[in-house]
Amino acid sequence: MQKEEEIRRKVKILRRFYMDIINFAIVNAILILIWLTFDRTGTFWPKYVILIWGILLVFKAYRMGTMSLIFPHSTFLSHEWEEKKIREMLRKQNRHPKSPPPKKEKKK
Repeated sequence: MQKEEEIRRKVKILRRFYMDIINFAIVNAILILIWLTFDRTGTFWPKYVILIWGILLVFKAYRMGTMSLIFPHSTFLSHEWEEKKIREMLRKQNRHPKSPPPKKEKKK
């Protein structure tokens, strides 16, 4: 059971991340409107801002630990997934040792 303080901390982190997403949407909408107004025939340059900022948001979500709060059913890259992979790799290593035992030579 999580303590109330821990839950409040997680909600504040999630709120901060949601504010980042809102800022992302507003700023990129403004950039797209600027592109539509002044340079519609040119290259769609807001895509660079959207792509880079979007990647940074994903990294920030992962670093802040909000991925599990946003996608609660996703187990990829979670602590449990990591432990499961370690156990799986250890089992494989124990079943298939790297160096097989030396073969005995037959005497002629």
